[in-house]
Amino acid sequence: MEPAGPLTADSTPESQSPADLSTLKVYRATQHMDRYFCPSCFAYLFYATNGPNRLWMVSSGALERVEGIVKVGYHNYLADTLDGGISDSFRTLDSIELPRYAKDEGSPMLPLGWRADNLLEVNDGRQRDYLPIHCHCKAVSLQLTRPSVEESMDPVAWWIKSQEGKGSGSTSRPRFTGVHCVCNSCRLSSGSLIQSWLIVPRTHVIDEHTSQPVLLSRRSDRIQGLVQYESSPGTYRESCGTCGAKVFQWSLKKTFLPPAVEDEPVIIYVGAGLVDQEVAGSRADNWFFWKKTVNFPEDAVDKSGLKALTTGLEVA
Repeated sequence: MEPAGPLTADSTPESQSPADLSTLKVYRATQHMDRYFCPSCFAYLFYATNGPNRLWMVSSGALERVEGIVKVGYHNYLADTLDGGISDSFRTLDSIELPRYAKDEGSPMLPLGWRADNLLEVNDGRQRDYLPIHCHCKAVSLQLTRPSVEESMDPVAWWIKSQEGKGSGSTSRPRFTGVHCVCNSCRLSSGSLIQSWLIVPRTHVIDEHTSQPVLLSRRSDRIQGLVQYESSPGTYRESCGTCGAKVFQWSLKKTFLPPAVEDEPVIIYVGAGLVDQEVAGSRADNWFFWKKTVNFPEDAVDKSGLKALTTGLEVA
């Protein structure tokens, strides 16, 4: 008998017991898809299609191990990204080139380096001095402001990449740093094998509702709808309480970050998935310099995936 959904950990092929999912939060992402996530740490655990033949999917980052169980087979819905997203860096796996589907599996494929016509022709995001970022339900809606040339000249500001060349090209203005992380904490609190972050000064992250920089330490000043989880002593992760999107990670105790100012972090990590791809593409290369290395590779549970990503980043 085929299982109707997730099973308990003690289920066997002969004795299958449906798991109790009543403690999980459910978000209807589309009319065709529900997302199930932990109400405490906000890790995505399951996805389920809506329809007569309900199909369940498991977040690979929630698995204790993936080797010999699951591996990346292809990229899909690249057309939604407008710039290919992470697929330009995650190109091959075990020496096999990964298919790059515009939509679902079997749809037309897009070439490496593809960019949507409107991103190439208009490229409005290149000229803007702010970048909209928001969660899926838009309960958390923010704007990033660009780093200045003066900021980029500060030798301490490792999170800003200095401008390269002159003119209106994508690297002609200073950019913030983006990084991919495979640490256990990011994996287990997101449900993703790879968590991508944007490293940004807090004063450059503006709350659309107040037009002021976000505040995170004082409960009375925090963004409404943002839920905090302390993933390790002194390290906080912030998620949207409705759709579960991973919004921020910050700490007042990391020695490689500047000390707090008035109990607020100077540097925060912003979830890269919040970028409004319609403005600058999902990768927003004219805003962010993506590090060529991966954070905490020693934690990776998907060793072949780690190799694929690190190899791709070196040549991207």
